[in-house]
Amino acid sequence: MFVPSVENLLGWVMFDMRRPTPAEMRKLEPSWQAVCEAAGVDGGRYLLWIEHSRALNAFAAGGRMVAVTKPALTLPERYLEAILAHELGHHLSGHARISLLRWWYELPARATILLARLVTVVVVAVARFFVPFGRAVAVLVSVLLTLGLLTGLAFLNPWLLVIPLLSPVMAWSRRLGEYEADRTAARLGYGLVLVQVLTAWLAESGGDRRRVRDRVFASHPAHIDRIKRLRELQSR
Repeated sequence: MFVPSVENLLGWVMFDMRRPTPAEMRKLEPSWQAVCEAAGVDGGRYLLWIEHSRALNAFAAGGRMVAVTKPALTLPERYLEAILAHELGHHLSGHARISLLRWWYELPARATILLARLVTVVVVAVARFFVPFGRAVAVLVSVLLTLGLLTGLAFLNPWLLVIPLLSPVMAWSRRLGEYEADRTAARLGYGLVLVQVLTAWLAESGGDRRRVRDRVFASHPAHIDRIKRLRELQSR
């Protein structure tokens, strides 16, 4: 996955990205080089991509991939540099490689979750079938069927039973990675600018309206929390 030619293929196929046009590269390259010079790294070893999305976004993946959306290219140069500094922070901390490996290793878990949803539909359908025979019978059949399926999963792989418990932990670890990337951007001199970017995003979205459950399983922390931590870093 970390061989350059394979990473190119992943960019095209898995992440739905494309290489920048000459005009886009003229906008993106100077900002990227400025960030890499501030960090003291060779910007030429990374691959710059454009993500097919209308949302204002950027992300780092694999060993060398850095992608932005077209709306990100319309930002002022200093704002674009701050976003790229955050993504470079993922690479410098190794988060991008870990995220790609985690994506592949999570595939069995994702398949298990889909299977669990299918099983839930089947259990509900069976329970409804037995409702005419009495509510107690329907509940008993549902419980027995559920226990039987859980026993089958435990026999197949006991770790499958703890996937629901691991999901919040994995999401929490991703949020820690975002905070670390923010700290890298702040160390490179983009802390205040990144605060301005996040504040603008927060105002545009009308605040963080996610439910508590969504926040627990979110891979990114709330903008307001990132802003708070960045301001704390600037005040030290």
